Amino acid sequence: MPILSELDMERLKRCARVSGASSEQRTLVEELEETAMLLDAAEVPADVVMVNTRIECTEVASGHAHQWTLVYPDEADYERGCISVLSPAGFALLGARVGQIVECRPPSGVPVQYIVQRILFRPEQFS
Repeated sequence: MPILSELDMERLKRCARVSGASSEQRTLVEELEETAMLLDAAEVPADVVMVNTRIECTEVASGHAHQWTLVYPDEADYERGCISVLSPAGFALLGARVGQIVECRPPSGVPVQYIVQRILFRPEQFS
């Protein structure tokens, strides 16, 4: 069960309502709202990936390491390492904990697993 802040959930619902959101993205947000444990941002454990969190994760099959920041769709820039929380990898990583393996299905259709190695920065920890 993913862990999310109530604020992140509200913002994700707003993102899903915009005209540019795909039906798949809207469905993902609806599923997340039904399955996630929603907490006040201050109560979310420090090892949980939230929006605007910079993480290091490793692709399980290849061992390839990534440093990504999970951002809202309008801030996504893969070249800078900013992935949308509504992308397959971003959605799978959102609410995951350090040490957890998550699986996503990118456009290729081939499932990819990532293990969250560590959180490099999470704004809520420094506010």
